[in-house]
Amino acid sequence: MFREPQPFEELGTGVGIVLLHAYTGSPNDMRLLGAALTRAGYGVYGPKFTGHGTIDPQDVLAVTPDQWWRDTQAAIAHMAAKYSRVAVFGLSLGGVFAMKALQELPAVACGGVLSSPIVAGKQNILANFLKYNYYMRRLAELPDNSAQVTPQVQAQLTTIETFSASVAAKLAMVTKPVFIGQAGADKMIDPQRAVKLRQKLINAPVSWHWYAGADHVITVNTAHRQLETDIIEFMKTRDK
Repeated sequence: MFREPQPFEELGTGVGIVLLHAYTGSPNDMRLLGAALTRAGYGVYGPKFTGHGTIDPQDVLAVTPDQWWRDTQAAIAHMAAKYSRVAVFGLSLGGVFAMKALQELPAVACGGVLSSPIVAGKQNILANFLKYNYYMRRLAELPDNSAQVTPQVQAQLTTIETFSASVAAKLAMVTKPVFIGQAGADKMIDPQRAVKLRQKLINAPVSWHWYAGADHVITVNTAHRQLETDIIEFMKTRDK
């Protein structure tokens, strides 16, 4: 039986942290990291991007990056109403919106990106979307529609790349502390895109972390414990 993933929130003191999930993912991507941050005393909120977390992947295709940016703004406003300081971290697509928040939202004090495709480069997202689509349609006992859905996915990926490029063009504006975590064996997003991202953050203090041997979703795979430790240490240095 399919259970639709839900947003999560845990209360803490001092700093509220927003955790943004990946494309075709859900708040479940961020639950382990959220639990670790909660144990460390932080308030945590893992929202769900519009169109995500349903049994029908085509729900994602009906939504634009502009809507996901509005979702991000709403999540940060939600935490800013409760905490004097807010941080935001995003996985993959979520990292694009985390970086835009670091650029534009005064409520955000610091944040980070995890295996995130902000700077242009190679990626393997289409093939992974089609695998996900096939799996979910089998779960729903529906026929494979890969051929029909491929042009829609390609069109949305182009829209996401355009949105990401607008964020990449303003990286020099970022002056707040940035955490970059990158999977060294990432098969979804070329890891060198994170290297280029680091180089373009010329005015921001950058905390750089490379997880050799780990694949794309470092919040739940072999890298997750080290990632949690590293982000908590990053946050502690911001508290001083």
